[in-house]
Amino acid sequence: MANFTPQVKRVSGKSDKEQLKLAFGLAKEQRFDEALSEFETILQSNPNAKLAHLGAGNMLFRQERYDEALRHFQIAARLDALLPQAQVGAGQVHLKRGDLEQALDKFQTAINIDPNYTEAYQGLGQVLARQEKYDEALQQWRKAQRLNPQLISVRLLMAQAYSKQGKLAEALSELKSAQNIDPTRWRTYQGLGRIYMQQKEYTAAIEAFKTAQKFNPDIPIVAQLALVRALIEVKQLEEAAAILRQMPRIQQIEPMKHQLWGDIYQGQGLSKEAAEEYRAAAMLAAQEGDTLDDLANWDALLEQDEDKWQDVVAPYKAAADKRVAEAQQRQRQNFQERRLER
Repeated sequence: MANFTPQVKRVSGKSDKEQLKLAFGLAKEQRFDEALSEFETILQSNPNAKLAHLGAGNMLFRQERYDEALRHFQIAARLDALLPQAQVGAGQVHLKRGDLEQALDKFQTAINIDPNYTEAYQGLGQVLARQEKYDEALQQWRKAQRLNPQLISVRLLMAQAYSKQGKLAEALSELKSAQNIDPTRWRTYQGLGRIYMQQKEYTAAIEAFKTAQKFNPDIPIVAQLALVRALIEVKQLEEAAAILRQMPRIQQIEPMKHQLWGDIYQGQGLSKEAAEEYRAAAMLAAQEGDTLDDLANWDALLEQDEDKWQDVVAPYKAAADKRVAEAQQRQRQNFQERRLER
């Protein structure tokens, strides 16, 4: 007679409702791995728990596990066709992948289910902004804003769109409102810093970037580079140099770093060091196949007379500024193309 082994179902001692409360609490505390584990535990005992599918999808989305996240959102939508959160979750996955038509469909479906669901208008606006339809995007975000004026994420998106349109006063207004709603959001200060840089208000930009860094010590490299640029513009060269020294070596930003070092050395009257940095920036930023003839002429001058550094600073700087700007434009274009290929 075959041995019989009874299957014992593990009992956690908590109801699904209690576990959901715990899981969402962990997510609110940004303990995402623990929250995901709780949602998965619920689904093991109750595969039809739609809120657990939503929660798991959101946690997986944060971990950039988009295929798994989408599967949970799709299951939640099948379990409850009138659940706008499931449509928005799926829409955000499609948006991340660059599947704009599918994203648009999901966000519009969520609005059809619940015309007061702010996240759906936010997502719809993001799709339109990705298509560079900024006026239409702003219309959708204003709908979300009317439903919930406290949505800082919407104000930040609106500020970005206004900035793209060159409407800096409108962008600044949205960022100031976001600051008034919650003065601890680092992204708000990063946005303010960018606008101030465009307005050449460098002292205000420095204050904004430093405040962003206070709330998030790991602000993006692009914000750190902008802070260095602002410090150079107001002649705070030692502080600018100290920040540059702490930056990691990342291939994409090395030309910009050398360009900034060139500006620092030039401000300190160090012609040789400035020229060397500008030349390095131009070389690293050059596209494959560039002839670099503009550098060769000045290189030849230095070979004839090594004391001519002061004469080559300006042309090396011009070459660096031109090629770094072109490299940044290529990076932005490549980023957009990769989005469309997803």
